[in-house]
Amino acid sequence: MKRLLTTLVILLVVIVAGLTTLVMLINPNDFRDYIVKQVQKKSGYQLVLQDDLRWHVWPKLSILTGQISLTAQDAKKPAIVAENMRLDVELLPLLSHQLSVKEVMLKEAVLRFTPDSQPQKRLQAPIAPESDIRYPAVSGSQAWKLDIARIKVVDSLLIWQASDHSQLNVRGINLLLERSDKNHVDLKLSSKINQNQKELAFELGALVDISDYPQKVLADINSLTYQLKGVGLPSAGIQGTGSATVKYQASPESISLQKIALMMNDENELKGNITAILKDKPQYSINLTSSKLNLDNLLGWDVLPKNTPQAKHDYRIENNSSKPVIAASVSPLSNYDLTFLQGVDADVSFMADKLIYQGMNIDNFGLQAVNNNGLARIEKLNGDLFGGHFALPTTIDATVTPAKLHTKPLLQKVELEPLLTALALPPIFNGQINVDGDLMGEGYDEYAISHYWQGDLNIDLKNARLKGLNIPQLIQQSFSRATDKVSQPTNTDDFTEAKNMSVKAQLDRGEINISELTAISGILNIQGKGKANLLKQNTDVALWVQLTDGWGKQNELVRRLAKLRVPLRVYGDWNNLQYTLNVESVLRDEIQERAKQSIKDWLDNNNDNENLKKLEELLNKNRGNH
Repeated sequence: MKRLLTTLVILLVVIVAGLTTLVMLINPNDFRDYIVKQVQKKSGYQLVLQDDLRWHVWPKLSILTGQISLTAQDAKKPAIVAENMRLDVELLPLLSHQLSVKEVMLKEAVLRFTPDSQPQKRLQAPIAPESDIRYPAVSGSQAWKLDIARIKVVDSLLIWQASDHSQLNVRGINLLLERSDKNHVDLKLSSKINQNQKELAFELGALVDISDYPQKVLADINSLTYQLKGVGLPSAGIQGTGSATVKYQASPESISLQKIALMMNDENELKGNITAILKDKPQYSINLTSSKLNLDNLLGWDVLPKNTPQAKHDYRIENNSSKPVIAASVSPLSNYDLTFLQGVDADVSFMADKLIYQGMNIDNFGLQAVNNNGLARIEKLNGDLFGGHFALPTTIDATVTPAKLHTKPLLQKVELEPLLTALALPPIFNGQINVDGDLMGEGYDEYAISHYWQGDLNIDLKNARLKGLNIPQLIQQSFSRATDKVSQPTNTDDFTEAKNMSVKAQLDRGEINISELTAISGILNIQGKGKANLLKQNTDVALWVQLTDGWGKQNELVRRLAKLRVPLRVYGDWNNLQYTLNVESVLRDEIQERAKQSIKDWLDNNNDNENLKKLEELLNKNRGNH
């Protein structure tokens, strides 16, 4: 036992003595310039070590330095600035003149990826003279070799600005690069990004292929966890996991995300590919699919009851999870600025088996859009909704402010009542609706549609039902009070049904002018015209109703009433419709018409009557008085 302890003590003394001798015999500053030259040779970046290098032997054998910077060729600002750097080195390779660095650690560094930090090529630049810096001997087996196994960046900041657009600051960066073999590096990265009162926290792990670096880098992101929180999102935010393959190519410069698999809040997923060609005007190609994407869940809309004051609140105000409906506040046209689309070209495709948006379950959703120089064409925006189908092909002119839109909405056999409920509108109608429209205007939200848009709408409604107003009952009841030749109505339902109903209308900045309205059922025919207001949600329509059946009795008056078109005015708020029906005027006109017809018939049958002339004079006198 004593021999073992003695042996251990001797080994410890030898190690301490060896380290002390090494620190005394090898000055780390002897190869500082060699490190600078190797970095320049391998990467083209200029490494500047402001202070001397010094040894640190416990708990690791390390080389410490003060402030360092790494600058690209002719760049205006350094790409990396750090207050200090630590290099953990291995002891034995030093004895064979090999600088084997187990880990390079930068703490509280500033990483700058901006136009000022990028390499600048100078035309016909002069060749720099050879430096008089002395490097350690590099001949034969005594040549120094630089070998780095790990790079670690702790609590650092990334400043990212791809062009003259807004700058993005990525804080709290913790990065670990660890070489697994000659061509591959394991990467671990965590950070938090703050922008527009939102915070994205993420942590990822990837295997990076550097066999073709710097021309090409391929990273396989095998693990990703993230959480996005902030204004406009639910309290728990958007969180989930994901994976993807990232490919960077230097010439032509491009970056692509392939095999994207992203889960969001458990039930939502995205898959597909995104490619960006980084020219002066970037070109994006986006192709994504989803089996289910619940936007209400992701944006917090599903926690609000429909048609509440909170749900109707303008979504641009501070309420984070309010559901956008027709806005009540002023929205200046200058807000509809999409001129940034002039700076990018894009080709977008998105398909979803199920998309949930504002309470609407949309099946087989499809979106295809192309943007060139700020002229965007949404060639395909369609899906299956409430038992039917919809399509909204749209063009956007983003070369002007406000942006101008032109759309041709198409609805086929869509159940109307759930659609009105989803849009937070009074569900006073139901049936299967068909819409064929041609609309255009400035702006692109609910406020813009109700204030600035114009166009034509052709609407057909099958098996229509108007709630809250029974028009046949109303007419029959009014006539039965005026004459006993009409029975009291037996149909006491609070709705009016029509087998077919069609409307031709024109939208003019929130005002809907109804130029033609027709409705047909088994007992009535309706024609009419009028107007409605989207923002005020009221209407004023003049109807002419022919009640062909349901009078309860059979007599001459009923037969004549069945041929009449009774004037009916329907007006007021959509939730509380009012009506005006003047039965006395109709009956008076009908009685007068019957009297005139009876007199005419009598005159035709009594042409030789000697009192005829006097009667005609009397009739003419009465006509003159009227």
